[in-house]
Amino acid sequence: MKESINLGLVIGQNVRRLRQEKHITQERLAEKSEVSVNTIRNIEKGRWPSAYTLQAVASALKVDAKFLLSCESDEMYLKEELQSRLEQAFEFLVKKPPETDGKTTYSVGHLTGSKKL
Repeated sequence: MKESINLGLVIGQNVRRLRQEKHITQERLAEKSEVSVNTIRNIEKGRWPSAYTLQAVASALKVDAKFLLSCESDEMYLKEELQSRLEQAFEFLVKKPPETDGKTTYSVGHLTGSKKL
C-alpha cells in the first residue's frame, strides 16, 4: 500500500527550506510576496495556501510554483537554482559591463559563444 502524502506539509517544508537557504526571514518573505507574515507561518506549518498565494510566494522565492508542490525537491531545486543564478549573472553583466583597460571588452556575444560584431 502506498504511503499517503500530505501536500500541505510538502509545500510548507519546501517554502521553509528555500526561505532558509536564501537567508530570508518569514517577515521578509511576506513582504516580498505581498501576503501577511501569518500566512507564511501557516504555510510553513502545513496549511494549504490559495493558488494566488502559492504563486506569489513562489515568485518571491524565485522558483516555479510547481516546485513548491514537489516531493522530488533536490533535482528540481538544483535546476531552478542554476537557472536563477545564470539569470542573475547575465543581468549583472548586461547592465554593468566589466571595467576594461582598453584592451579587453566583453559583449553578450562573448558570453553566449557567438562572435562579436
